Amino acid sequence: MTKRLFIIMVALSLLSCESKEINKVEILQIKEKAVETLTIGSNSFMLDAYLWRDFMPISPENGKPMISINWLVCTNSFKIPENISMVKQYVIYNDEVWEANYENEAPAPSLPEYKKERISRNGPKWGPAIYVDVISQIRDTKTNKDYYIERKNVYVERTD
Repeated sequence: MTKRLFIIMVALSLLSCESKEINKVEILQIKEKAVETLTIGSNSFMLDAYLWRDFMPISPENGKPMISINWLVCTNSFKIPENISMVKQYVIYNDEVWEANYENEAPAPSLPEYKKERISRNGPKWGPAIYVDVISQIRDTKTNKDYYIERKNVYVERTD
C-alpha cells in the first residue's frame, strides 16, 4: 500500500511539473508575440500601466496584494472601436507570472474615447519598489483574433 501511494505521489508531482513547464512555454510564446506598438486596421495602440500595493494603516502588516490598471491608448487619438477589447493581463517579474482576467468594473467617467481602461486585483505580494513587464491580451471581436501588447519596466508603487 505504501509503495502504491509513493508511486501515485511521484506521478502527480511529475504531472504538476509538466503543467508548470507548459505554462512557462506559453508565457515565452506570448512574450515573443508581444509588441510595444500594436497596429490593428488603421489604428495604432500602446499600453500604459500602473501597479501598486497598499500598505496603509488598515492594510495587513505585509501589505495588500497587487492591483494593476491597464490602459489601451490609441496613439492617433481616434476613438477605440467597439470591436477592440482587453481580455487579460500577464505581469512578469523575473521568472514569475501573474495571469489575470480583467475585472468587470466601469472605467473612470472622465476617460477619453481614445483610451480603454481595465483593472485586475488580488495579485501577488511582489515588491513594492520593483520593475515588472505587463502584457495585455487584446481581442478584435470582428475577426476573433488575439494580439499581445507589452509595457516594459513598469514600477510597482507603494501606497501608505
